[in-house]
Amino acid sequence: MNSRFLKGCLLLFIMGIFLIYGCTEDDTVTGGNGNGTEAGLDSAFQELASLMETMIDTMAENENARPADFDFSGLHQIFTDYLNAHPNDPAASFGCAMTSILTLSASEDIDVLIDTIAAVDDWWFFKGYVPNPAKFSGRGEMLHFPTEITSSGIESNFLAQSYFAVLAKAMADPPRFSEIQDVVRDEFIPAVDAAIGYFDNILASPGYVFWVTPEMTGETESDSVEIDRADFLVFAAGLNVIKSFFHIVVTYDVDLPSYDSAGIVYMLDQDSNWMSLYADGASHMATAKTAFLDAVDLVDNALNALETEQSTDLNQSNDLIKADWSSSEYDNAHDIVDSVEGYMAIPQWVYADFNNDGFEDSVRVDAAVMFDNPIDGIFSLLPLYTAEVNQADETIIIVTITWEANSFGEWVIPDPGVNGILPDINTDAKFKELFGLTEDSWSKQEELRMHF
Repeated sequence: MNSRFLKGCLLLFIMGIFLIYGCTEDDTVTGGNGNGTEAGLDSAFQELASLMETMIDTMAENENARPADFDFSGLHQIFTDYLNAHPNDPAASFGCAMTSILTLSASEDIDVLIDTIAAVDDWWFFKGYVPNPAKFSGRGEMLHFPTEITSSGIESNFLAQSYFAVLAKAMADPPRFSEIQDVVRDEFIPAVDAAIGYFDNILASPGYVFWVTPEMTGETESDSVEIDRADFLVFAAGLNVIKSFFHIVVTYDVDLPSYDSAGIVYMLDQDSNWMSLYADGASHMATAKTAFLDAVDLVDNALNALETEQSTDLNQSNDLIKADWSSSEYDNAHDIVDSVEGYMAIPQWVYADFNNDGFEDSVRVDAAVMFDNPIDGIFSLLPLYTAEVNQADETIIIVTITWEANSFGEWVIPDPGVNGILPDINTDAKFKELFGLTEDSWSKQEELRMHF
């Protein structure tokens, strides 16, 4: 992983959502020459396309390029002025949605944070275990929804990998994780909320279509590309997923005093604040749940829009997302959406070999509890223990857990239902039976070897 990737990763989701097709090269790095008229709005979109292309190409080719070198605030002002003069105009709302996110590139706090992370060459946490996210195989391919996401080269755990890859670099002189959370709370969440609000304006105009013209992209030999309601619904769903993720990020106190063995001791201390809820943590989890369910509804509406479009717009060659599924494929997609939504509504049966005996077990899981009544300190769910950490060598740390209990009978799980996540597991005996915890497998001390 190099600093070029780190400099771009915090803005990568912007490009994934809004990048459509290549544009002509342009040396301009600041936007803004519209006049609040419809012609000025068209000009602003052309300049926006060029500036986005310039930013992406420059950061891909120049190791020293910085997001702060590109200022979208002038363009955002143009779209905002037009929207103020033409309230709820869907085209201006689309421009505002894009630029409200892209203006984050000029944030001093984000720029300093990226520099702090990128400057660290030594790894510690996750060293060697965090692969770089896969590259997009093409700008158009990643927007084929939803059957071709995997084939486009995006790994299914891309977001988590990117998230941990950033943390993995914060070692020798790391920012406290709360500093990252502050940036997410103060910069990213408001920008995403603003973009979602602009998309609400767009979706309030069901027939609105945005055309990406050859003049806008600079590809004079290409055809115009149609962005219609289904596409806007997908964009809005993606923003709500991002919003949900960001609110989860700022829910818990995960600061460590240091990124060494002392940091692990602090993390494992049952009396430490690690993974404790912030004062507003429960509120953030509730918002995360709402945003996620909003995303699910938007995806379901996008599927409905595609089905309708397939019967009314027979020419799909110029559509950004093509409506070309069979009825059974739509039905299957709706079933998946309903299933995902169901996990947030009522407890669902989960099947797996939990006790590792070679046979499938089942248990009801109430996923909504994680958002409705979030756990306050994960290690408080375990019986009392003490932890000792020793550095075996440069690559191995040994963690020794010593239980306070002196026998398996004394070793009692304090909350076998895991804060209500397992509603049917209401006794220590049921918990141990489900996960195959027996007296023969128990010992007063447990040793964990962590390789780096």
